[in-house]
Amino acid sequence: MSPNESPIGDSATAPFKVICLTGGPCGGKTSSLAILGDLFQSLGWKVFRVPETATTLLNGGVQFSELNDAQAYSFQKSLLQTMLTIENTYIELAKLNGERGQKTVVICDRGAMDPSAYMSRTAWLQMLKELNLDEVAIRDNRYDCVIHLVSAAKGAEAFYTLENNRARSEGLDAARELDATVMNAWLGHASLQVIDNTSVSNFAEKCDRVVQAVLTRLGLVADVGRYGKHVRKHKFLVNNFALDEPFPVSYRDFNVEHIYLVNTSGDGMQIRIRRREEIGSNEVHLSMTIRHPEVDGQRVETRRNLTPREYEALRAQADPSRAIISKKRRCFLHNDRYFQLDVYLHPGSGITLLETYLDFDFHGPSASTSSDAIKDRLPDWLDMEEVTDDKKYSMFTIAESVPLDAKLAKKLSRYDLGNR
Repeated sequence: MSPNESPIGDSATAPFKVICLTGGPCGGKTSSLAILGDLFQSLGWKVFRVPETATTLLNGGVQFSELNDAQAYSFQKSLLQTMLTIENTYIELAKLNGERGQKTVVICDRGAMDPSAYMSRTAWLQMLKELNLDEVAIRDNRYDCVIHLVSAAKGAEAFYTLENNRARSEGLDAARELDATVMNAWLGHASLQVIDNTSVSNFAEKCDRVVQAVLTRLGLVADVGRYGKHVRKHKFLVNNFALDEPFPVSYRDFNVEHIYLVNTSGDGMQIRIRRREEIGSNEVHLSMTIRHPEVDGQRVETRRNLTPREYEALRAQADPSRAIISKKRRCFLHNDRYFQLDVYLHPGSGITLLETYLDFDFHGPSASTSSDAIKDRLPDWLDMEEVTDDKKYSMFTIAESVPLDAKLAKKLSRYDLGNR
């Protein structure tokens, strides 16, 4: 199977991707949106840029501070409806472009979860109910990746300004608080990346990190020499951890199922499908990940969302030599970094792995968890050791440790979608 082929659908269909740029006030969204747009155009993609809905409405004469509670609620409700309508317009065009063979990216200036930062949790849930929207669906299923740019009010205070956006009114303290609230609103998205100000030396480098993060998350090989930083997924084995013990930061828990599919081509490609359900929600997120052979020392992964029908059809292609992986996943933020903590239930019961994306100078010395460079970025309440390059802890190897039950494999192989 070639990298451009898919186990399902028409191989002539071009991909379309939806990127959400969010963050606190004066974080660099406008500049990053322009840079990403130019980059994707140079790569031959059609680029759709979705403007920030709130700024458009506020520039029409609305002074948010002058609104009473009822007016503010009505405004936020209309804002969310308008945002989704505008996004859907571009997303539908992107889908049609894909059917014509034109690669397309939709870059959104803020996303559907951002309005929740400007109201109470109770009001937000009431609004979703009135609009017949599911929080997990609009958070997890609309955007291929979410990039949070931390406000200059956190770590780059000298550059914080209100002058480049007439709709912005927050002082430093308010900007920091809003930044944290927006960041936590996206907690749980499978491809959230936080771009802070303390790990970069200047604004240009921050924008480069945005580009690197987007290309990495979308499975595109970035020009490391151009962007200076190498963003790589790091994996850590966590000792003495229990899900029912007190946890010091906010988090979201998920039930996750991974199934590896048969690949008879011998090209080294790994294909798996995933079912992800947030505990306490009825919304399920389904996706397929294709892990390509190494390119310039990087393992490139591409991901696409699946419909329930596609997911069930692909289950029939389950690799009988590998077990279906079942695990609990805890997503949390720490020091402006996004972490995923996986507790394996079967196979690999007792294994707990922490994953996060870290950036380092590509030509710098490799580091282990004993180095300050990595330790400073990790949650200090977890006892862990790095196992990034240890194949024993790759999910592909763990799945092989217990082959798929023979009866289940037979059932899956005979799964007939028409009998549903």
